[in-house]
Amino acid sequence: GTWKDLTDNVNVMASNLTGQVRSIAQVATAVARGDLSQRITVDAEGEVAALADVINTMVDTLSAFADEVTRVAREVGT
Repeated sequence: GTWKDLTDNVNVMASNLTGQVRSIAQVATAVARGDLSQRITVDAEGEVAALADVINTMVDTLSAFADEVTRVAREVGT
């Protein structure tokens, strides 16, 4: 009945959110380990999508910064 439909829908929503959070955590863990090649690719809306976008932008910025540090280090070394 209605109660089962409601609980099923809540369970689906919870499962979707859990998957999205796991995907975000996986990329954050990779970045913490120095892997700046990872990007969050979740099918999300609202706050979760905004969080994914912000983290992806942060990773892009860190990657650009790392590239610049490497470039400067090479210049200083030559």
